[in-house]
Amino acid sequence: MKTVLILFIISFSSLFQNNTSLEKCYGFEEFKFGSSKQLYKNLTLELEEGNSQLYTVNSNNTKLSGVQLDYFRVTFIKNKLTDISVSTKNTTGAVLFKFLKDNYGSPKKLKNRFEWIGKNVHIVFELYNNNKDAYVDFYSSK
Repeated sequence: MKTVLILFIISFSSLFQNNTSLEKCYGFEEFKFGSSKQLYKNLTLELEEGNSQLYTVNSNNTKLSGVQLDYFRVTFIKNKLTDISVSTKNTTGAVLFKFLKDNYGSPKKLKNRFEWIGKNVHIVFELYNNNKDAYVDFYSSK
């Protein structure tokens, strides 16, 4: 009985830690919501509409072990970072999902996507039709 109780406490504390990590999430990698585009290098303007600009980031700088990115894009509205989008390639979507789950806990499953909703961020993970690659969007909750 003590063993079961100890396992329950450990499981509960790890769940709490993951939720704490989600609550402290303000973006992805060095990209933080609300920051100015002038803070970042290697951005290529893809689209501009009014106060909104979409940039592609040089994805060779990713620090996630085992994840290869097809694209890494960021959106600024009124010169403030509001959205981050990444897409995997070479069947590394599962590695990115594991990273998200390990860092932010178990997601909510809604149809064909998974979501983590925190105080500062809303993360949406969705597999492509091949079920081996994925795209992930990080949205500022503010």
